Amino acid sequence: MIIEVGNEKGGVGKSTMAIAIAAYLAQLGHSVVLVDTDSQKTSSRWGELRTHHGLPHNFVIVDKSVDPTEHIRKLAETYDAVVVDIGARDYARLSDLAKIVDLWIAPTRVGQGDLESTVELAYAFEKADRNHKNGKIPLVICPNAVPAAWNSTEGEDAIAALREALPNVPVTSNLVRDRKVWRDAHKLGRSIFEMPLRDREKAEAEFKAMFEEVWKAYENFQKGVKHGH
Repeated sequence: MIIEVGNEKGGVGKSTMAIAIAAYLAQLGHSVVLVDTDSQKTSSRWGELRTHHGLPHNFVIVDKSVDPTEHIRKLAETYDAVVVDIGARDYARLSDLAKIVDLWIAPTRVGQGDLESTVELAYAFEKADRNHKNGKIPLVICPNAVPAAWNSTEGEDAIAALREALPNVPVTSNLVRDRKVWRDAHKLGRSIFEMPLRDREKAEAEFKAMFEEVWKAYENFQKGVKHGH
């Protein structure tokens, strides 16, 4: 299975989400490889930091920023899950990788510019659906790094705006909020699942709820393929 994590706008937390997805799937017992195609190499550097701290690796990290598509196809024959961290604004690569993906997760922040960029990505994918191996790019949008203030409605407002603009694209109801534990874990070369329970509890629950919703969307995509929709 090929899971690609990316958006056309940078700074939406795609590398952090890709790492969390890879770590979570590995924790569930799957064989996982994380492919870093981003020239900024955030995921690769996280892996190096992990090695520096003497932490074991429960999934493989591959730096493949040049011509990654065929390499990813081959990795998918070996691993249960290939998680791909895709660089922003690399439109040629976005288009190329969209052809082979089983599930595309687009994290987005809730600022107006982020939302507009995410809508544009969805529109571009809709035009490119015919190029996908199953005739439809399986896109799911996930509001990410949402302000954590208890009285903030920015996340809910963003979901409503995205669903109005993109009625045929799944947008998760469950939010991943901007919590300090994400940054602390990254600095240590850890996944949030390896942080102290008191620090990670809320962030972990939010991530798992979001991913469960994403997975249901994936299952619906698969049903559509099976029935020829």
